[in-house]
Amino acid sequence: MHHPSFDPHDPLFEVSGWRLSFQIVTLENLYGLDPEQVTVTDDGAMWHLRCEQLSWAGQQQRAPGSLEARVLRGPDRRLHLSLTVSAPHKIRAVKVLVRGLPPLTPLDMLDEPLSAVGEDGFLERYPNRLRLPMLCAQQPDGLVIGARCEDAHARAKRFAIYQEHMGELAGSYTLECIHEEDARWFDRRMDVPLWILDAGIQPASFRTEQLAFAESAFGLLPWEHRPDVPAWARDIRLCLTLHGMHWSGYVFNTYQDMLRIIRFVAERLDGRHILAYLPGWEGRYYWQYGDYRPEPRLGGEKGFAALCQQARALGVHVMPMFGGNCANAWAPNFHTFGPSSYMKSATRNIFHGNQPDWDTSRAHDTGWQAWLNPGAPAWQNELCRQITRLIDSYGFDAVFLDTVEVWTNDPDFNVREGYQALVERLRADRPNLLVTGEDWWDGLLGIFPMFQRSGPWRQGPLWVGRYARLFGHICEGDPSRGSTGVFESGYAPYQSLPLDGVHIPTLVFVDGTLERAQPTIEAVIRQVAQEKR
Repeated sequence: MHHPSFDPHDPLFEVSGWRLSFQIVTLENLYGLDPEQVTVTDDGAMWHLRCEQLSWAGQQQRAPGSLEARVLRGPDRRLHLSLTVSAPHKIRAVKVLVRGLPPLTPLDMLDEPLSAVGEDGFLERYPNRLRLPMLCAQQPDGLVIGARCEDAHARAKRFAIYQEHMGELAGSYTLECIHEEDARWFDRRMDVPLWILDAGIQPASFRTEQLAFAESAFGLLPWEHRPDVPAWARDIRLCLTLHGMHWSGYVFNTYQDMLRIIRFVAERLDGRHILAYLPGWEGRYYWQYGDYRPEPRLGGEKGFAALCQQARALGVHVMPMFGGNCANAWAPNFHTFGPSSYMKSATRNIFHGNQPDWDTSRAHDTGWQAWLNPGAPAWQNELCRQITRLIDSYGFDAVFLDTVEVWTNDPDFNVREGYQALVERLRADRPNLLVTGEDWWDGLLGIFPMFQRSGPWRQGPLWVGRYARLFGHICEGDPSRGSTGVFESGYAPYQSLPLDGVHIPTLVFVDGTLERAQPTIEAVIRQVAQEKR
């Protein structure tokens, strides 16, 4: 995390035991407040600041602009901050700096302490990593402070913690609460959504308040009342991850192999409780993204049709995997939908996303892999066309969309709104279709009722179970040799998912899993069959 090599000399304001500063980030510079143009009024309940001119270059220069802060107090040290700002250029972001703090230790999404903030500082982003626009941190005396934002548009938030090295507060710590405008709406004026700061909080209670806002803003409903969960999906008790073809072309399971596994499990568990998840079903994983069809080497159209039909006869529900925002830019059909649909940063840098080392060149150079915005009409239309054509042809019951958690502040099309529109189109006239996604944050919980869990490296909070269900991530190892199948990590020790009502137990199958791990497979099936609902 980078810092200025000088003291910005931002004015410091004291409100109810908090020491605050404010900054405005435009597309061309960073601005502070001119202290000579600030007026403050305080009637006890409301603290009001008005600044009629901005400064820049550490107070060396002045610029037209303004900042108005309305701070409602209480109870105790709680502050509700509303900001309106203007600047000489289009505004990207506005910072509320909470300053003069003791050393802080951020809490993770399970409310457990992370490492204390060191020399490199701490930076966390919503929505790309944080599930809510909220951060809690603990002081050395155990006091927990919290910051959260009530934003009905799910725009970008960032939280930074670092030690000050210059100026009168050198040695103390600062928490930055940053709101970034939707890049489609950049303008010289901005209304910042409501920030809430509080001290001495209980993280769970603080989060409950944020979730209550999210329920109102995003239409979140409890799992039991969601209309986008087909009746059959409520009976799912076991997910089978049936890996098809690796990026390299290595075959883990043909369609016939997948059907053999399904039959084995359906002999031991009623098929209506089984969801068959198919990554790499369309051919070379990721390489084939954007051109979906049954893969000839896995059994072709006849083999895939037989898989879907015979699974359905057993009561099993089939869920193929699709790239929600990725396609192969070297594919012959890419020119019809790709060039107008690239995901971009707010300043129009092309977004590259993950770059797996598929060919093990150790270069991580995936220039063929294009990241596309589901809100872009051309890509949304093409993806919808391909998926609905396949549903109509093969009659599968569910669709999995890969990497939906990836988000950019695209200046042309809103990513979250794009997914909402895509899912609505896929489910139009198909009320029994289940649409699931890879990973979640609050703005996606109202769009997808089921997700892959975050993977074994990031344990998820159980409160998500109020709104959604989680099944095993594609990165999880199979019970025979720890193979992650089509997923790029290659190996992960097998771990069973907890029977906690939130996670759906998941069994991973690559080549040889059924033969080499049958005792483990049967034990999981018995456990699922005995589970009380």
